[in-house]
Amino acid sequence: MFTILHISDLHRSQHDPIENAPLLGALLADQDRYFIETPPVGPPDAAIVSGDIIQGVTLNTEGYADELKRQYEVAHDFLARLADRFFSGDRSRVVIVPGNHDVCWNTARNAMTELAPDQPPVKAHAGLFHAFSDLRWNWESRTIFKVTDSEGYRRRLDAYWCFMESFYAGINLKHPLDRNRGFNLFELDNGRIVVAALESVHGNDCFCRQGAIERSVLGNCSLTIRDLPQQPILRIAAWHHSFQGPPQGDDYMDIASIHEMVGNGFRLGLHGHQHQADASAYAIHLPDELSMAISSTGSLCAGTRELPRGTNREYNLIVIDDTYTSARVHVREMTQGNHFGKCGRGVFRMDGFTKLSWQLPPSQTGGAPMDDRQFIANAVIKAEVAVHSGRPEEALILLEEIKLPLTGHARYLFIEAARATCNWAKLISFLDTPKSISEFIELFNAILMEGQVDAAKALLERAAEFNVDAGTMEGLHSKLQMRMIMGNYK
Repeated sequence: MFTILHISDLHRSQHDPIENAPLLGALLADQDRYFIETPPVGPPDAAIVSGDIIQGVTLNTEGYADELKRQYEVAHDFLARLADRFFSGDRSRVVIVPGNHDVCWNTARNAMTELAPDQPPVKAHAGLFHAFSDLRWNWESRTIFKVTDSEGYRRRLDAYWCFMESFYAGINLKHPLDRNRGFNLFELDNGRIVVAALESVHGNDCFCRQGAIERSVLGNCSLTIRDLPQQPILRIAAWHHSFQGPPQGDDYMDIASIHEMVGNGFRLGLHGHQHQADASAYAIHLPDELSMAISSTGSLCAGTRELPRGTNREYNLIVIDDTYTSARVHVREMTQGNHFGKCGRGVFRMDGFTKLSWQLPPSQTGGAPMDDRQFIANAVIKAEVAVHSGRPEEALILLEEIKLPLTGHARYLFIEAARATCNWAKLISFLDTPKSISEFIELFNAILMEGQVDAAKALLERAAEFNVDAGTMEGLHSKLQMRMIMGNYK
């Protein structure tokens, strides 16, 4: 068994603070109770801290740099003492990723310029403002901002990285920290487990609440793991943001990132952000069903105003079995007297824990013959890197070398690459039988781009076969009518 202490959202609220000493005392007292529970839980072998290390500061705060430094000093003290108490001072067994609270809003805002109402000369719409754009919408002033100092914008995580470099100073990390590539690697359990510490705060700032992993990061991370001299048995991904939430929520990560993780061989994912523990399995078909177990933990330090109704401060224990194919997720909840105990809510309500399982990917050790499944996985990873690096033609060639039908993320990449190269004929042939409403729309658009109005009409007549909703149909009919007015069709 290998046990991971999973904590997250350490930000302290001014209205309901908790100090380091009582918090550590509560964690250690709870550890004493692990052994007498059924099933018993051993002491943690490592810790994963999935973001929001500090509370941060609001816009226009005077002396914000000093305040950030003070908050990180509190977090540094807590995590250093936690490493001392739980891991004999070995900080290499503590994995840390940033969260949205670690982004300095003031630094980000200073790197932006407010645009005049007629600048840029385009009509503002939601599609302009996202994590991968340099435009931002400020609801308070109803104006557009643009990131005009890209180097200054990148420094919005400088306080976090100063904390990280201080925390690991003098520690012999097998993989040194790199603040520029979007991920860091930690090896646990003598290299049998590798943890990819991923940054899901790309483009996150005072105006953009969205969670995002920078394009190509997951592909480059997977390639780095493949080049390790000793291949891990289990790949774990750790990041901050949730990938689902309330219908009106805007601070979640695109589920396409989860698709990439699964396809790249990660089998356990750990995140925070939602201030509530959960656990489930997520599956894709690539080309067989591949699954990844995902567990979120609640907030260790948030105040009552920041916690969901009926939820207390929480942390998780992830107990991985000796075959590395399943884990028990135990949720510990702080109740009376600031003591932790079993959580009795949701999927954990019966015993305070739930079990997750997965299938390990094929062996990828160096020198072993590459079977079809490994070939497909390699091709998909290289194609993903090519697409996100602006080389869609290369991605199409890689994906076309796969002789089996493309499914899941590979199929998504083919569509994206064909669209980027304006290869409408190839896209029409590939999407001959759409597998979803989004693929139906892609096919319709490709047919229109080829000027095949009659074929577009025929496709719309078949919309019921693909469960296309009335609103989508209305939009597609409008596009068709516009094309007919414009002419130049076959």
